[in-house]
Amino acid sequence: MILERHAKPTLTPFLLDHGETLRFVRGDGSAWEMTLLATRAEITARCRNGGDSQDPDVKHGTVGAYAFTAEVQINGRDFQLRRDVGTQASFYEPWLVDGVRLWFDAASCAFDTQGGFMGEKDWARGLICQPPKHARFAVQEEGLAICPEPLRPWYPGAEKGVRIGECYNGEDCWMGPYSGGAAHCGLDVNMPAGTVMTAPISFDDHYLFTSLAAGFSNNRWRGIRRWSDGSEWWLQCHHQVDMLVPVKTPLQAGTPYATGAGVAVGGHDHSHFMFRVIEQGGDYWLDPWILFWELHCQQGHAN
Repeated sequence: MILERHAKPTLTPFLLDHGETLRFVRGDGSAWEMTLLATRAEITARCRNGGDSQDPDVKHGTVGAYAFTAEVQINGRDFQLRRDVGTQASFYEPWLVDGVRLWFDAASCAFDTQGGFMGEKDWARGLICQPPKHARFAVQEEGLAICPEPLRPWYPGAEKGVRIGECYNGEDCWMGPYSGGAAHCGLDVNMPAGTVMTAPISFDDHYLFTSLAAGFSNNRWRGIRRWSDGSEWWLQCHHQVDMLVPVKTPLQAGTPYATGAGVAVGGHDHSHFMFRVIEQGGDYWLDPWILFWELHCQQGHAN
């Protein structure tokens, strides 16, 4: 099967099974093609059983860090793409091949339903890290940002990058091995309770989709942006304390909208970030690091 996508102002996520090809048409009309040949996953470090979590609803194990690899062919040349998860290498640079940036987000073979070793931390809420095909990727044409609007720091210092030691206990990056066996569906960043959160892009709508006031255990915020190219982005931040602006209204980039990192945070005050793209008939949860990488590059910092 050949999946055809065209370059646009926002990045393009996609899924492939083994043997399938993405044909990505760049702005000049030339085609960039990638075929997924194979995927594999391995545990690269062990921890004591179950980590520190007492959550009975998630899989416990001894996975301290892991990696997944994709064998691909791009424009007739063979490449090996490897991602490490649960170490500083989680915060990776996208590959740049023949004028296209490529993010390798996830491989299904790492998950226990596909013969691997990782469970899902938040499956009951429908927050799924495991891709429905063998691998999940995203691409953008070189020279284009991931969206047509410059990103703003989501919290103070966000432009400086993320350190794995600041991801709760050092494990809760995107798909990190929570409890030693459950893929963490989001990116946790430790920060003081009451940290002011600022809109990283402009939103058409924003609201708390769960709140203490409504009887839930957490204040979880969502901002929605509908881009002119038809792509819809959901950016989420959980553990909010107080809203600083009215909800269910547009929100301009750079506006302080809430204080965070102070509700249902467990052992470390932190905020939990999520990134979802809905477009072209697909629905993709992606690593929020992609947003921070873009901000990082805009600000000219070295990782």
